[in-house]
Amino acid sequence: MKKSKVIAIMNEKGGCAKTTTATALAYLLAKQGKKTALIDFDGQANTTLLMGVQNPNTLEVTISTLLNKIINEESLPPLDSYRIKTDSGVDLIASNSQLFSLERNLAGVDFREYMLKQYVDTMKQDYDYVIIDCMPQVGTPMVNAMMCADSLIIPTQAEILSAQGLQELVKHYAKIKRAGNTDLRIEGILITMDTERTIVSAQIKEMIDSTFGGKLPVFDTRIPRTIKVAEAAMYGKTICEYLPSSKAAVAYENFAKELLSHE
Repeated sequence: MKKSKVIAIMNEKGGCAKTTTATALAYLLAKQGKKTALIDFDGQANTTLLMGVQNPNTLEVTISTLLNKIINEESLPPLDSYRIKTDSGVDLIASNSQLFSLERNLAGVDFREYMLKQYVDTMKQDYDYVIIDCMPQVGTPMVNAMMCADSLIIPTQAEILSAQGLQELVKHYAKIKRAGNTDLRIEGILITMDTERTIVSAQIKEMIDSTFGGKLPVFDTRIPRTIKVAEAAMYGKTICEYLPSSKAAVAYENFAKELLSHE
């Protein structure tokens, strides 16, 4: 059976370039010939929008639909009937606002922490990489993502409060690794929205190293702050598609190379 890798892009805090990272990484992996699926696991559906879907709430089948079928022990539709094949070569499993009810739908369900894993296990053999853009909140959906992932990438803003907020996420990771998904590992912390040559920028990695005793991996690549990322989103494109020569796009290419060097 084909060996695929499931990577969850996760942070409990919003506004840290989580979706930008997930979409850029999926695009770059597909560009390198890797069969790549991107699961939008956030009810805001920003990943779905960035991948070119104009109105996610009109979609008949989304990750919410699929998980509800698993919860109710119903058969899943064929993968080809709902995966959205994008121009970038990435296969999208879309989301919409229905996903906001997932926590409620999982209440009282036996083995509710494994619903996403059950779904991913049905489709991951078709891919080299499955990238999951996670919702920015603590709860059963976050546990679901950790239970099905092989590794985590944690984007964090180049700001003191954002870096300090990593501690709670790492605590949750440690519990899941100890009691549930023992193979789960942190691929690395990705510092985003970085402003070069500032005091804060220089202090962020030092703070992460001092907080976690140098045991938490941090990517060498940093993603610079640029308005071009927001411009790309307006056109429903990743920054790497919209302006490949921009500093952020070049940085994401370097990040993807660094990630693949871990293999």
